[in-house]
Amino acid sequence: MTGRGRPAPLWLLALLGLWLGLPVAAQAQTGNPTHDALSARGEQERRLLFLQGLRGTGNACNNIALLFPAGLDAQRSAYWDVRCTEGTSYRTRIPAERFGQPAFLRCGASAPAPQGGPCFQPVEAGAGAQGHAAQTAQSCQAACARQPQAAQNQCVQRCVGGAGVRAGAQTADTLPPGSRFGVFYHTDNPLAAFGFANGGTDRLAINMQAVRACQAMAGPVPCKFQGELVNRCGALAFAVSRHPRALAMTSDISTQVLNLAATGEGATQAAAEQAALEACRRAEGPGVQCRVVATGC
Repeated sequence: MTGRGRPAPLWLLALLGLWLGLPVAAQAQTGNPTHDALSARGEQERRLLFLQGLRGTGNACNNIALLFPAGLDAQRSAYWDVRCTEGTSYRTRIPAERFGQPAFLRCGASAPAPQGGPCFQPVEAGAGAQGHAAQTAQSCQAACARQPQAAQNQCVQRCVGGAGVRAGAQTADTLPPGSRFGVFYHTDNPLAAFGFANGGTDRLAINMQAVRACQAMAGPVPCKFQGELVNRCGALAFAVSRHPRALAMTSDISTQVLNLAATGEGATQAAAEQAALEACRRAEGPGVQCRVVATGC
């Protein structure tokens, strides 16, 4: 179990306490306060914090044998690589946002290369979600190259999205010429990251546009295919509440907790939005409100 994308509340609270105790100059050193708090502490204290974080997210680790600061990417996300005494290794991605959720990704030959590049090597400054999505697309295209030509686009869509077009979706050869496609991607609860694109005639390009937008927001947390539109307007609504470590809920997803995601479609944008909100409102309640986060025809 990798614990990918799960929050580490006790670890994050401990780091926040360390951050608050730093001088102002140290807090502003790199633009990533959690990374700066870790860098200002001793090696043994850092190892203990990472050990707590791994165990708190369901990852097995007896003790930490090596802790490697791999650097920051262009978005100022910090990467720390961890090798446990039993040989298991992880890459930790720490977002620049003060309340951002750290994520652990498994390193190794059987696991995909994590965002930021190979483990235990310095992160390239330009490595980010867009580059990661592009690498995913290239890998998927290579993996699907042996499929029949007519099935390659659908194969790539399934590969990139982790699921693919929904069962029973129309294939390109059964659609009228000039058909327009749309697609929804979003992360699992509690992260409220999403990607939506609609209105293009290139099915693969629409999928890539949506998944790239979602991964740019989600970082290493995987975005998942949620549905496809064909010649229809679409809307995506989220039922969100305030993150318990945020002072107020804003448009920044680090201040939000996703409770429910709902999609809607219709002949017009207004009809699609109404359908998405109606499906979303079953989750509304004290502190939980529905918002249309993406819409278009």
